[in-house]
Amino acid sequence: GFSAALIAAQVMAAAGIHANATSVPDETIAMLRDSLRDELESTEMYLSLFYGIFDAKSGRLSYSNAGHPYAFRLPRFGPAERLATTAPPVGLAPGNDFGRVVLPWAFAQDLLVLCTDGLTDAPNRDGVRYGSDRLMARLEAGRDLTPDQLVQWVLADLADFGAVADDDVTLLVFRV
Repeated sequence: GFSAALIAAQVMAAAGIHANATSVPDETIAMLRDSLRDELESTEMYLSLFYGIFDAKSGRLSYSNAGHPYAFRLPRFGPAERLATTAPPVGLAPGNDFGRVVLPWAFAQDLLVLCTDGLTDAPNRDGVRYGSDRLMARLEAGRDLTPDQLVQWVLADLADFGAVADDDVTLLVFRV
């Protein structure tokens, strides 16, 4: 709706500003929360978000995950790993600590995968949801594709599944 679109625009603008103020993900999210506190309270909205910073010199990903359940690391070999949340969604619960996780990252090999629940919750005509398990299996099977090819392959599978999306379907795949 219009209110959600307005909040999304404010989040994007504020995130761009605050990302330049610090190089630490949890501090960036805290600044974002502080700048949007009044809007989130008055609209009774909250937002889940994942904010990560790649450090090529150290070979690490530093991230904060404010309640976004669909963030995954897909290593070159082995199963996909869900990137744990470090705090509740922004605006849902009081608190000042968004937490931070630092993990090793195999650059040019590992994939960062983020999606919305519109993808995993999309039901087919029989009411069966696409689901995280099917998504992970598809991503693991296609890990050698380019990120763009992998996105297109998953979206083609969603269509073949017969999904009838009633929410936004967003899938981002990064190989850095």
